[in-house]
Amino acid sequence: MKDKIFIIECSVGSDKGFDGFRADTKPILNEIQKVGAYETEIVFYNSQKKELLFEYLKKQAYAVISRINPGNLKEVDEYFQFLNNLSKENIEVYTHPNVMINLDFKDILYKLKDTSLGEKSTKFYQKVEDFHRDFPTVLKEEKIRVLKTNYGSTGQGIYLVRLNSDNSVTLTEAVNNEKEKFSSIEDFMTDFTWKFEENDENAVYFRNKKGFVSCKYLNRISEGEIRVLFVKNRPICVVHKKPKNGEFSATLFSGAQYIYESVENPKNKDVVDLSVKGLKKLKKYCEGHEFPLLWTMDYILDYDENGKDSYILSEINCSCVGITTHLEYAKEVASVFKRDLIINNINDGLISYSVS
Repeated sequence: MKDKIFIIECSVGSDKGFDGFRADTKPILNEIQKVGAYETEIVFYNSQKKELLFEYLKKQAYAVISRINPGNLKEVDEYFQFLNNLSKENIEVYTHPNVMINLDFKDILYKLKDTSLGEKSTKFYQKVEDFHRDFPTVLKEEKIRVLKTNYGSTGQGIYLVRLNSDNSVTLTEAVNNEKEKFSSIEDFMTDFTWKFEENDENAVYFRNKKGFVSCKYLNRISEGEIRVLFVKNRPICVVHKKPKNGEFSATLFSGAQYIYESVENPKNKDVVDLSVKGLKKLKKYCEGHEFPLLWTMDYILDYDENGKDSYILSEINCSCVGITTHLEYAKEVASVFKRDLIINNINDGLISYSVS
């Protein structure tokens, strides 16, 4: 009987502690052992040895939990195929790559633009030709717009594009708040073209996923983002992410401050209710699989037609959400694997368990 739960990490990345592991990995596994009496193990994904790892997991794993920031891998598509193949061996995979490819990519904002979660002017440019045909017109009308590469994390690949009064364009990158100025829209468009990547025809998961999502600039970003943290379909906390003064990125990497609050706090009722109701709209994008194990829905405040607060979804994160600053949430993650245990016998200090 396969009765072991694995966390998969990679050996590189800025998210490692002194021992080479993510700081939240061992706490999660320790809590899983408490609630389910599973054996647990941490393994490292290496594309050169993936066949050996696959055979090892196939023989022993009841479930695997991917804790890899895809930005730390060179061959992300290959890794997603690896996870999918494990799923085909009747191994529970958290989070399944079919779910990640849909929810974790920015084009989910385009898919949801006509729902209560989205913003109607959102666009998705997969081809450079479409970008050149449409974006200059939109920028001239709105004067400011946000471009997000379809796949990125920690603010990478997110740009604020501003048309100035002298018709010059200022480009600000969220991850480092660096600014670049162009003399005209035409110069900006020419320079930005190189950021569009060619589609890899050999890709399975990443085919037709290249491009940029264009979003309305919401000036209430200065008030921060509101994050609802989920364990599967259950909200467990609300995080208010306040940007560093003068910046429009609300990531830890850009110096934002994170304040954690209970989902029961009355001030969070509207955003929690919106998120829970939104699960029905997101379910079809899970393609028959479960919601992610640990994931977030992030919002920026706006005003509705009556001048009241409204929440606009800015992104979903589900590939590797960290809880290193609040390890108490490891218990919430572990609750997914809870089993009712009965002590069968105690002989000479040795305890055997069964599952009811």
